[in-house]
Amino acid sequence: MKVFLDLDSCIVDFNRGTHRAFGKIYNPKTGPTQWNYYREWGITFEEFNAVCTTEFWIGLDFMHDGLDIFDAVSNKFPDKDIYFLTAPMPNPGSWPGKVEWVRRHFSTFWKRLIITQAPKSLLAKPDTLLVDDKDENIAEFVAAGGQGILVPRPWNELHGWANETLQVVKNSLEGLKT
Repeated sequence: MKVFLDLDSCIVDFNRGTHRAFGKIYNPKTGPTQWNYYREWGITFEEFNAVCTTEFWIGLDFMHDGLDIFDAVSNKFPDKDIYFLTAPMPNPGSWPGKVEWVRRHFSTFWKRLIITQAPKSLLAKPDTLLVDDKDENIAEFVAAGGQGILVPRPWNELHGWANETLQVVKNSLEGLKT
């Protein structure tokens, strides 16, 4: 089985980075609760995107449970079957920043990094798995014939399990059709 593991907000703490960039307080276990949270700050998408430079991406932290999620996936599947699958921001620094982040933190995985604006569901087949925090990505991937694990976060339908993310991911991995 090929596994596609999302970076932003699954492994990498994109939200902490944006909160830091705009001087906002951040708690990874309670928020934000929506995708376009920057609007609550009175910030336009253009202003939000402008901070997402190469240096921004390189400087991002792991999610509080990001390494544990990666370890759970890599304990279930061989490394050769795991790929990072991520969508870039429009900022031209997004692509090289994401590549460098993966190179620094997962040196053997940077060659298995897929950055695309195309729908993730294009990679769906019965022997593929998407691990992602976005409801829509999982629903489309499953509808296209793949399997999916939704990582509980405060902004998705599994928000009630956001404090039990690792256990939900582990249980979901055990219940897969392989």
